[in-house]
Amino acid sequence: MTASENARPDERVFLDHVGRGAFQSGVARGCWRLISVDWPHALIAVAAAPRPNGPKEYALRFELTNYPQTAPTARPWDAESNNPLADGKRPHGRSRVPMAFRTDWKGEIALYIPCDRQAIEGHDGWRNQHPSMIWDPSKNITLYLKVVHELLNSSDYTGLRGS
Repeated sequence: MTASENARPDERVFLDHVGRGAFQSGVARGCWRLISVDWPHALIAVAAAPRPNGPKEYALRFELTNYPQTAPTARPWDAESNNPLADGKRPHGRSRVPMAFRTDWKGEIALYIPCDRQAIEGHDGWRNQHPSMIWDPSKNITLYLKVVHELLNSSDYTGLRGS
């Protein structure tokens, strides 16, 4: 995907990031795929481990204003209906997965992980506890996708919340 002449600088950087390198390597390995871009949003599906009644992937709708200077934020998304993913269709697990995809916090707008713009607010301790997951402008969208992919392919992931 290439940027048009009218694309904003943040959109051009994002499209450059998803067009090469680490993002395309993840695509080739079947870890994630870009569904669409409607700036400042991007819809990206992340592969999940096979589980009874579980989907093969979960879509995330990213908000990417001022990317990469500002960290992305994402929420689980129903790509077919183009709406937020219903609570019962969210990923579930034993501990880490339900915490990341929680609905009792800012789950309506963000994942609860250290690289998320919404989640890092008020969690200064995460900078020392999870330094490899902290966003900085030298990073790209694959940081976020790797964190989510690892969760959805861990032994902690059990499938759909509603099953």
